[in-house]
Amino acid sequence: MTIPPPAESAQPETSRISSATADLLEGMDEEQAALTLGLGVLVQRAAEVEYILHGLYAHLGGVERPYTDKPHETVRHFITKAKTRLAAIPEEQIPAQARAALLHDLDLCTDCFDRRNTYIHSCWMYDDEVHGWRTVKGTKGLSRPEVGLVSSDDVWDLASEFARLRDKLVAWDAHFFGTPGDPDLDVPAASSKRL
Repeated sequence: MTIPPPAESAQPETSRISSATADLLEGMDEEQAALTLGLGVLVQRAAEVEYILHGLYAHLGGVERPYTDKPHETVRHFITKAKTRLAAIPEEQIPAQARAALLHDLDLCTDCFDRRNTYIHSCWMYDDEVHGWRTVKGTKGLSRPEVGLVSSDDVWDLASEFARLRDKLVAWDAHFFGTPGDPDLDVPAASSKRL
């Protein structure tokens, strides 16, 4: 039997981070890196929830293809109008308990998106004395900015809340407007949202 020659050592992969991105990251301390990464995850999770909310809004209105139904509107519009559309659906189709659970989650979505907007549209400055981030954000209708103090963990907590809401909304949508799953085969119910 012949012994094969040793394999050549693997070449290290080149960085997938562009030089411009690397320049932005260079010099960040742990707090800045945690905040930056956390904001990225927050934006991603919020976008997922917005996508699901648009589907729910369309399904509650009996629209087959959600992106034919007001694709340009804001997430607040989808939430408000989803509540209106839910109220018009007979209780035989969506029982009171499921209706109450969705209304509760829609209210949580409103709160989470308001907090997301504060984080995304704020200027951030780390304060070593209080070990937290001072934020400054302009507000409509007020003559002075909104000032806050948050930690990097707050951003991650909100991203986790969006992930939790995403999972609940997908399950709700799949139950009432999707295809049933098969627990015996570990196949979950699936939403029927189509592009």
